[in-house]
Amino acid sequence: MAKADKLPIMFFAKREADNRFNEPGGSNHCPTWLLSGEELKARADALIHVIEDFKEQVTRKEQQKSLVPFVFKAKIHEEALAKSHRRKISSLFRTSRKNNLLGLVESDEIMVKVETQKDSDEIIKKLKNINGNAHAISAIVWLEAFEPLILESAHVDNYKVRLIDFQDYELNTAIRNNFKLAIESLGFEVEYTEYSPELIIFNIKSITLDDLKQIKSIEAFESIFSIEPMPKFRIELDAVAKPDTIDILQPDSNIDYPVVGILDNGVADIPHLRPWIVHRWSPYPEQLQAKNHGTFVSGIAVYGDVLEQRDWVGTNGLRILDACVFPDTSKEAITEDELVANIKEVIHQYSDQVKIWNLSLSVTEPIDDNSFSDFAVAFDALQDEFNVLICKSTGNCSNFKYGYPKGRIYQGADSVRAIVVGSIAHDKSEWDKAEIDNPSPFTRIGRGPSYIIKPEVVHYGGNAGVNQQNEIVTTGVKSFSVDGTISQSVGTSFSTPRIAGLAAGLYQEIDDEFDPLLIKGLIIHSASYSDKLILPVAERVNQVGFGRPKNVKDILYNSPHEVTLVMRDELFMGEYIDILDFPMPDCLVDDEHYFGQIIVTLVYNPILEPNQRAEYCQSNLEVKMGTYDKKIPRDTSKWNVLNPVGRGNSKNVLLKSLYSKRKMRDNKTEFALKERMLIQYGDKYYPVKKYAVDLSEFTEANRQNYLDRERNWFLQLQGLYRDHIETKSSLQELELSQEFCLIVTIKDPTNTRPVYNQTTQLLDEYNFWHSNIKLRSDIRIDV
Repeated sequence: MAKADKLPIMFFAKREADNRFNEPGGSNHCPTWLLSGEELKARADALIHVIEDFKEQVTRKEQQKSLVPFVFKAKIHEEALAKSHRRKISSLFRTSRKNNLLGLVESDEIMVKVETQKDSDEIIKKLKNINGNAHAISAIVWLEAFEPLILESAHVDNYKVRLIDFQDYELNTAIRNNFKLAIESLGFEVEYTEYSPELIIFNIKSITLDDLKQIKSIEAFESIFSIEPMPKFRIELDAVAKPDTIDILQPDSNIDYPVVGILDNGVADIPHLRPWIVHRWSPYPEQLQAKNHGTFVSGIAVYGDVLEQRDWVGTNGLRILDACVFPDTSKEAITEDELVANIKEVIHQYSDQVKIWNLSLSVTEPIDDNSFSDFAVAFDALQDEFNVLICKSTGNCSNFKYGYPKGRIYQGADSVRAIVVGSIAHDKSEWDKAEIDNPSPFTRIGRGPSYIIKPEVVHYGGNAGVNQQNEIVTTGVKSFSVDGTISQSVGTSFSTPRIAGLAAGLYQEIDDEFDPLLIKGLIIHSASYSDKLILPVAERVNQVGFGRPKNVKDILYNSPHEVTLVMRDELFMGEYIDILDFPMPDCLVDDEHYFGQIIVTLVYNPILEPNQRAEYCQSNLEVKMGTYDKKIPRDTSKWNVLNPVGRGNSKNVLLKSLYSKRKMRDNKTEFALKERMLIQYGDKYYPVKKYAVDLSEFTEANRQNYLDRERNWFLQLQGLYRDHIETKSSLQELELSQEFCLIVTIKDPTNTRPVYNQTTQLLDEYNFWHSNIKLRSDIRIDV
């Protein structure tokens, strides 16, 4: 892009008239699983019988003045998991304005607490009202007392214990204190770590399987949700020394460089990195710091483009905070809770100075499809509390050596707030398995729990294969060994600092307060697939997320034939945004119909609830963009009409059904190969959504019906909340909202139309506030 053609991306804001209110609605349609008559009565009687049995245990606990409420679980019919049905089930178990639903055990099993005999009687009374509670009674398949989830192992001596969250601060605090005292009274050492305000993890140390049996016999055992071996960590770095040399880069005293925190095993004091290190932090003495892995990661963050002689990231330099949170594991082991505590401490200490953190370490356990890991929950809580962005690796996998499929991402890489990074190959040697720009053989793949998109992006981390002697051989990326020599190695550990460096470069150039949603959104929005990528279209998002991002300068600037609009806002529950005058430039009209390419990225912060497991993400945002015939006045005197203007015959152009399969298959343009992201996110609660569409691929009938030049364009954003968080907010009088960053790029594929200028004029004509993104300087483009 010529310097004269560099036009900055733009922020724009909704107008007051674009605010809308959710209107009451619903359907009277009865689900097929809804019971009636004798079947309904039989189900109610069966449930009442079980609750009567539970009542005896509740009464006993009351008489003994037990601190821990009785807990049971309810199996929900597989077709009754929708929010509307969940609300009815919640109402069945709600007593005296208490929400007794505690969370999910599995995706179709809910936990319920009963504190008093009166609570039992209220539930029984509701079950006897079979007509008034027919939906809830029909939805419940069975009830049974809850038993803690226990995973035993003869090969570990430290156990990780998670207590039930009883949705009551005082009760939780008392139970945690009582549990700790009970374990200590047995003579065992126990420590606890706050992973998040809602998630406290206990580490019971040096116990045997026989000791576990002893713990099961105490009353405090009833407060346990799960017991499992405490995860331990390992890292590996296979570096091959190279005789290359490179000049030492020196910071410019006139530049205020961003700082990236390297959460690793230490950074060596070598000449190339010494000028860029601003702080060192560690709970471990020098003799317990290995520094090999952290040095290699830091070398890529600072020297990555220079070492490879490529303009992959395009930063002007960055400083390093050496946060050695991980010891030399050949000398000292580390457990998950210790690592979480170390990371929390250093981020807390430096959060005002360091906003971007690189974490290329993993718990060596694959994710669970139905539950977000405690490690991820801890990362999310840290990012929320301190307004930072963590760049996290997916983890490495050696399955390729044995001809097995790639493994799933490791725990921690399921962090919702973090940007998670996989690896693609930058080069190919004789024995390497991956083609250039394709997933590295060792990279772990998604999706994450509840099918969220993880990793979001990829970058270059090397290639690997197996030689004739069945030995793993690698084609590595370049960085530094602990002695300062240039080395090569492979791993997702080394693709991740490129994304951390990219985030730092964007932060440096944007003249505003640090905004992790904006940075994350810009990176994902710019990502695309290489035309060398040979994965099937349906598999791309699982293996490489949204692709490899552009470099700093290409993210922040447009050509005259495209425009990128950014909306950074917050949407409150009960409201939605409906922009009826979206500024679609009519220079993109040919043969009386709109054409062009549109990329839409929505990144938002869903409300998170750790105890809800698969439903950890408690809120959702949906985006629609398209055309309509005309504005229609609406009668707001009607009880269910809250918005005075509506759309006539509107159509969302992001719908896959509008596009011709033949045209999409035959289209071999650069956009079709690299940008197309026409994936229908039918599953809600994805914290990142991205669409890339080419209007030329519309079917002819849809083109005539929905792309006529006389039609208007709209943009809509609407939120959705799960029943649990709606009930919680109602009882606690909380106002629910979601922050979001929406980015829309409109392109002229012919590179001849004045898209940028005409969109700017339309923003003025329609009275939108808009402003070019504020940049600190003109970005240097030479490596």
